[in-house]
Amino acid sequence: MAVDRAVSLSIIRLELEKCREYAIKYGWEILALEEDALAFKVKLISPLDNNVFITSFKCDNYREWPPYIEFIDPDSGQEGLKKSYPLSSDGFFHQNALICHPCSRKAYGELRGPHGDWKLVDWENNPKIGGLRNIPAILCAIYERISQPECYKGRME
Repeated sequence: MAVDRAVSLSIIRLELEKCREYAIKYGWEILALEEDALAFKVKLISPLDNNVFITSFKCDNYREWPPYIEFIDPDSGQEGLKKSYPLSSDGFFHQNALICHPCSRKAYGELRGPHGDWKLVDWENNPKIGGLRNIPAILCAIYERISQPECYKGRME
Protein backbone atom coordinates (compact mmCIF):
# COMPACT_ATOMS: atom_id res chain seq x y z
CA MET A 1 0.00 0.00 0.00
CA ALA A 2 1.45 3.36 -1.00
CA VAL A 3 1.88 6.07 1.60
CA ASP A 4 0.52 9.45 0.62
CA ARG A 5 3.45 11.71 -0.37
CA ALA A 6 2.25 14.47 1.97
CA VAL A 7 2.29 12.04 4.91
CA SER A 8 5.82 10.85 4.09
CA LEU A 9 7.01 14.44 3.65
CA SER A 10 5.52 15.49 6.98
CA ILE A 11 7.28 12.61 8.79
CA ILE A 12 10.58 13.32 7.04
CA ARG A 13 10.43 17.01 8.01
CA LEU A 14 9.68 16.14 11.63
CA GLU A 15 12.48 13.60 11.83
CA LEU A 16 14.99 15.93 10.15
CA GLU A 17 14.07 18.61 12.68
CA LYS A 18 14.92 16.11 15.43
CA CYS A 19 18.35 15.69 13.75
CA ARG A 20 19.24 19.39 14.17
CA GLU A 21 20.60 18.95 17.71
CA TYR A 22 22.82 16.07 16.55
CA ALA A 23 23.92 18.11 13.54
CA ILE A 24 25.10 20.92 15.80
CA LYS A 25 26.75 18.56 18.28
CA TYR A 26 28.54 16.35 15.72
CA GLY A 27 29.05 18.74 12.81
CA TRP A 28 26.65 17.05 10.41
CA GLU A 29 25.50 19.05 7.43
CA ILE A 30 21.89 18.35 6.52
CA LEU A 31 21.61 19.23 2.87
CA ALA A 32 18.42 20.50 1.29
CA LEU A 33 15.33 18.34 1.40
CA GLU A 34 14.18 17.55 -2.15
CA GLU A 35 10.46 17.58 -1.46
CA ASP A 36 9.38 16.32 -4.89
CA ALA A 37 11.69 13.31 -4.62
CA LEU A 38 11.14 12.78 -0.88
CA ALA A 39 14.92 12.68 -0.57
CA PHE A 40 17.72 14.42 1.29
CA LYS A 41 21.45 14.12 1.90
CA VAL A 42 23.56 14.41 5.02
CA LYS A 43 27.28 15.03 5.13
CA LEU A 44 29.11 13.38 8.03
CA ILE A 45 32.83 13.62 8.81
CA SER A 46 34.73 10.99 10.75
CA PRO A 47 36.42 12.68 13.70
CA LEU A 48 39.11 10.00 13.52
CA ASP A 49 40.54 10.76 10.07
CA ASN A 50 38.36 13.58 8.65
CA ASN A 51 37.00 11.32 5.90
CA VAL A 52 33.82 12.84 4.44
CA PHE A 53 30.81 10.55 3.99
CA ILE A 54 27.70 11.76 2.21
CA THR A 55 24.53 9.77 2.77
CA SER A 56 21.53 9.93 0.49
CA PHE A 57 18.12 8.99 1.85
CA LYS A 58 15.22 8.32 -0.50
CA CYS A 59 12.03 8.09 1.50
CA ASP A 60 9.13 7.37 -0.83
CA ASN A 61 6.52 5.27 1.00
CA TYR A 62 8.18 6.22 4.30
CA ARG A 63 7.30 4.72 7.03
CA GLU A 64 5.61 1.84 5.27
CA TRP A 65 9.06 1.05 3.85
CA PRO A 66 12.46 1.91 5.30
CA PRO A 67 14.52 4.60 3.57
CA TYR A 68 16.69 3.69 0.60
CA ILE A 69 20.11 4.68 1.90
CA GLU A 70 23.04 5.19 -0.40
CA PHE A 71 26.48 6.75 -0.05
CA ILE A 72 27.76 9.33 -2.51
CA ASP A 73 31.38 9.78 -3.51
CA PRO A 74 32.34 13.21 -2.16
CA ASP A 75 34.68 13.86 -5.11
CA SER A 76 32.71 12.62 -8.11
CA GLY A 77 29.14 12.81 -6.79
CA GLN A 78 28.47 9.24 -7.97
CA GLU A 79 26.16 7.08 -5.89
CA GLY A 80 26.81 3.56 -4.73
CA LEU A 81 30.54 3.28 -5.29
CA LYS A 82 32.19 0.94 -2.84
CA LYS A 83 34.79 3.59 -2.00
CA SER A 84 31.96 5.90 -0.90
CA TYR A 85 31.19 3.63 2.04
CA PRO A 86 32.84 3.46 5.44
CA LEU A 87 34.36 0.19 6.54
CA SER A 88 33.40 -1.09 9.98
CA SER A 89 34.37 -4.16 11.95
CA ASP A 90 30.76 -5.06 12.78
CA GLY A 91 29.40 -5.73 9.27
CA PHE A 92 26.93 -2.82 9.33
CA PHE A 93 28.50 -1.56 6.12
CA HIS A 94 28.37 -4.51 3.72
CA GLN A 95 31.11 -5.16 1.16
CA ASN A 96 28.43 -5.03 -1.57
CA ALA A 97 28.16 -1.27 -0.91
CA LEU A 98 25.08 -1.13 1.28
CA ILE A 99 24.02 -0.84 4.87
CA CYS A 100 23.28 -4.39 5.94
CA HIS A 101 20.44 -3.68 8.34
CA PRO A 102 16.62 -3.68 8.17
CA CYS A 103 16.68 0.15 8.35
CA SER A 104 18.06 0.28 4.79
CA ARG A 105 15.79 -0.65 1.90
CA LYS A 106 18.81 -1.47 -0.27
CA ALA A 107 19.51 -4.58 1.89
CA TYR A 108 16.21 -6.29 1.04
CA GLY A 109 16.04 -9.20 -1.38
CA GLU A 110 12.98 -7.64 -2.99
CA LEU A 111 15.41 -5.01 -4.32
CA ARG A 112 18.26 -7.42 -5.11
CA GLY A 113 19.83 -7.00 -1.68
CA PRO A 114 21.30 -9.92 0.27
CA HIS A 115 18.33 -10.42 2.62
CA GLY A 116 15.56 -12.33 0.88
CA ASP A 117 14.25 -13.31 4.31
CA TRP A 118 13.36 -9.70 5.23
CA LYS A 119 10.09 -8.06 4.19
CA LEU A 120 9.86 -4.35 3.36
CA VAL A 121 6.38 -4.08 4.79
CA ASP A 122 6.52 -4.35 8.58
CA TRP A 123 10.27 -3.58 8.54
CA GLU A 124 10.05 -1.93 11.94
CA ASN A 125 9.08 -5.26 13.52
CA ASN A 126 12.06 -7.16 12.11
CA PRO A 127 13.76 -8.74 15.17
CA LYS A 128 17.11 -7.34 14.00
CA ILE A 129 15.89 -3.72 13.83
CA GLY A 130 16.95 -2.68 17.32
CA GLY A 131 16.36 1.03 17.80
CA LEU A 132 16.95 2.04 14.18
CA ARG A 133 13.33 2.91 13.42
CA ASN A 134 13.72 6.54 12.33
CA ILE A 135 16.06 8.90 10.52
CA PRO A 136 17.79 10.37 13.62
CA ALA A 137 18.56 6.90 15.00
CA ILE A 138 19.88 5.69 11.64
CA LEU A 139 22.15 8.71 11.23
CA CYS A 140 23.41 8.31 14.80
CA ALA A 141 24.23 4.66 14.09
CA ILE A 142 26.22 5.64 11.00
CA TYR A 143 28.03 8.43 12.83
CA GLU A 144 28.79 6.21 15.80
CA ARG A 145 30.47 3.69 13.52
CA ILE A 146 32.70 6.29 11.86
CA SER A 147 33.61 7.78 15.26
CA GLN A 148 34.76 4.76 17.25
CA PRO A 149 38.32 3.54 16.67
CA GLU A 150 37.40 -0.03 17.65
CA CYS A 151 34.76 -0.16 14.91
CA TYR A 152 35.81 2.26 12.15
CA LYS A 153 38.36 0.98 9.65
CA GLY A 154 38.43 3.88 7.18
CA ARG A 155 36.91 3.84 3.73
CA MET A 156 36.09 0.74 1.67
CA GLU A 157 38.34 0.02 -1.30
